[in-house]
Amino acid sequence: MQRGKILQPDTQRIAAAIDALEPYMVRTLSDFVAAQSPSGAEQPAARYIEQAWRELGLAPERILLDDAALKALPLYACPCGPDDGRYNLLARHVPAAPGGRSVLFNGHIDVVPTGPAAMWSRPPYEPAVVDGWLYGRGSGDMKAGIVCAMAAYKALLDMGLRPAGTVGFNAVLNEEDTGAGTLATLNALSRATARARLEDFDAVIIPEPFGEAMLRAQVGVCWMFVDLTGKPAHVAYMGSGVNPIEAGIAVMADLKELEAQWNAPEHRHPAFADQPHPINFNLGRIEGGEWNSSVPCTCTLGIRFSFYPDMTPEAARDIVAARVRATVARLNPALTVQLRWQGQFAPGCEFDLDAPAMRALAAAHEKATGQAPAKLACTATTDARHFRLMTDLPVTCYGPEARNIHGIDESVSIASMKRVATAMAQFIVDWCGVAPAPR
Repeated sequence: MQRGKILQPDTQRIAAAIDALEPYMVRTLSDFVAAQSPSGAEQPAARYIEQAWRELGLAPERILLDDAALKALPLYACPCGPDDGRYNLLARHVPAAPGGRSVLFNGHIDVVPTGPAAMWSRPPYEPAVVDGWLYGRGSGDMKAGIVCAMAAYKALLDMGLRPAGTVGFNAVLNEEDTGAGTLATLNALSRATARARLEDFDAVIIPEPFGEAMLRAQVGVCWMFVDLTGKPAHVAYMGSGVNPIEAGIAVMADLKELEAQWNAPEHRHPAFADQPHPINFNLGRIEGGEWNSSVPCTCTLGIRFSFYPDMTPEAARDIVAARVRATVARLNPALTVQLRWQGQFAPGCEFDLDAPAMRALAAAHEKATGQAPAKLACTATTDARHFRLMTDLPVTCYGPEARNIHGIDESVSIASMKRVATAMAQFIVDWCGVAPAPR
């Protein structure tokens, strides 16, 4: 099909079609959130989205998570749990007579733990709409973005149109802890073990909840576990013991000094010059001790730290590891320390927003909202790194506004979801082209 013959609906018509889909978007996202999917146990959400895609006329295929097949790949990270037969879902609209360009919408279905349910205004997996925001764990990060892409596609179907190019939807596992899900799909696409091939796509959009901004850079991220062993003793004879919990507190304090050094203006990567605090070292977990009246035997720290795109994960790991070992040696030679690297081991990267597909997305956003999208340097990592560093495909993150992701009372703006869905549909029209549905 020649692109000159492709029908081009205007933005006003697209926005009206999306507006009519608000009940569908709210219902779909609510059911999606209710399908609990913490990292490592995403099956309820996978089953739900598989059926939801079938209802859109798509034919999802399952891409099994196989750690053994991923170990040799460059962005592999040590898993935090077993494969357990879990799978990604990949679906495609493939036109009968391809003539347009293609796009892959790639989103993760795993969510982080809720924390104490009593801290939430309502149970975290019982979604509710309040004042235009849909609440629930995973509503913003990032099930809403997946629903936006689905609504964009459905709006075109409802208008009697079909994309003239391939439109793919990839729902992946384990984004929150390793990125293994997207890595598994890329491996399958590259090795042609899935029905789709990598060359079927020429642009990628990841609908992370970045407030309608386009991602231009992201930091690298590593997870580290510090196992400290001291010398137990009765508290009455505390001086004869060595307390690894107190040592752990000192280790984290010293790492915070390193964090401050990396955040200093003179040490910042140019992409993050305007970020107030781009590098974050976080003590996310601490475990240790056996008895209130005993000097403890062990302490384990679960730490996440970040670094700039011009530093490799290996280099960052070596700097941080040396810092930890030096702190422990200074504190007490009787302490022993072991470091484990499990979970995120992700390089930072920058993204080319001047690529034609990215310019088309920016133009679609401007048509939908009346203004150009902001450009974000993100202080976290996303699955966009896999496409940026392992393929030649242009990629960015672009999704709706959300609040309290990874926190209490996570929620997403329904109005923002509709704007993003409108922009996505406009992008499909402009980038892929559309044609009348066959009669």
